[in-house]
Amino acid sequence: MKSTHLKKRAFLVLTALLAIVLPTATTTAAGATTNYGYYGQTEATYQVEFTNITSGQYLTPPNFLAHERNVDVFQQGQKASPGVQAVAENGAVPVLAEELAGLASSGGGVSGVGGDGPLAPGASTSFDFTTTSSRLSIVSMVICTNDGFAGLDARSLPGRDGQTRTYYLRAYDAGTEINTENRADIVPAPFCGDGGGTGESNPELAENGVIRNHRTLRGVGDLPAKFDWRGPVAKMTVTRVNPAPTYTITAENITSGQYLTPPNFAVHSRHADVFQRGQKASPGVQAVAENGAVPVLAAELANAIDAAGLGVSGVGGDGPLAPGESTTFTVESKERRLSIVSMVICTNDGFAGLDARSLPRWDGQTRTYYLRAYDAGTEINTENRADIVPAPFCGDGGGTGESNPELAENGVIRNHRTLRGVGDLPAKFDWRGPVMKITVTRN
Repeated sequence: MKSTHLKKRAFLVLTALLAIVLPTATTTAAGATTNYGYYGQTEATYQVEFTNITSGQYLTPPNFLAHERNVDVFQQGQKASPGVQAVAENGAVPVLAEELAGLASSGGGVSGVGGDGPLAPGASTSFDFTTTSSRLSIVSMVICTNDGFAGLDARSLPGRDGQTRTYYLRAYDAGTEINTENRADIVPAPFCGDGGGTGESNPELAENGVIRNHRTLRGVGDLPAKFDWRGPVAKMTVTRVNPAPTYTITAENITSGQYLTPPNFAVHSRHADVFQRGQKASPGVQAVAENGAVPVLAAELANAIDAAGLGVSGVGGDGPLAPGESTTFTVESKERRLSIVSMVICTNDGFAGLDARSLPRWDGQTRTYYLRAYDAGTEINTENRADIVPAPFCGDGGGTGESNPELAENGVIRNHRTLRGVGDLPAKFDWRGPVMKITVTRN
């Protein structure tokens, strides 16, 4: 920074310094493509709190870069990059922000500036970012110094949801400018008192050194002792929060003549089952399979989800699906399995079922499932309209929509053999192959 006898008229004041540090105060994601998580590199969201723990120094809002282990923003014993130099000497946050954005775009990381103005002693700023990267680096100017900065070099991000890591940032000397400790060689007022410099580097003070630990102030200039410090200058906590992903689900009736009830669904853990072939149907599955009683299973699933404290359940639509019709709905959950139950309406106790199948793992990924028809094993298949749900779905002469004890079968869930022509149901209600198509996209 320019000394008194060389510097131009000192016209930079608080608003000028803010203009230096404010323009890139929001998180900037690298590139425009989606990051896809996979084993060992899953996309996650992190919340960061950055606190000035000095008693008298101001700090610029932190420049950050989330990156992989083969990237360094700075290294002790190495020369500072132009961006680190610009922050350490002049608080020029946008210069380093542009430099880090370049590193992020080439290395699949994310960069930004965590705040919108200088941090007074004791003040904090919070920000968040989403990345597949595993390391975090931070640079923040220690304002009332010639070229001091608070730094974090490629430290590990938390590896588990809910985990928090705490880091204390030491002060480094960028090795780019001689430490005169004179206010005339420091950034402008008001942060370091009257008589501050211009916020421009002074070639006469160039040091051409390397990054090293800062020895704090030595009292060689006119900076008051209140700007001195001992130990770390900033505290940072990083928490992995990883919000639940959202899925868009489309259920399509792919029969030529059957109606289907809107799908009851549950998103749950791999240790749960809504139904299982070879096992007895639950009361809720029986109610759907025999009578299309969607709310009965909906309540059963909701109670199971509440008891487990995980997952989500509901009904994906508001009315029966005619052949060729579809319904689309969204769910948000951290659980990874999907189950579906939908009555094949013109049957005694048939249902379309999906049992605990995996949801897409990556953002943008789509999985498609074709649901077969199952027989709930709870009612004899008379295939008579008098024993089926009421009109209009299966023609005139439909039943009451209530189970008939005389038809109780007391069996187990099995594959449905489709209609066998033993009753008065017309052949148009027959089917071959799957009866419902489910398309799931992770957003």
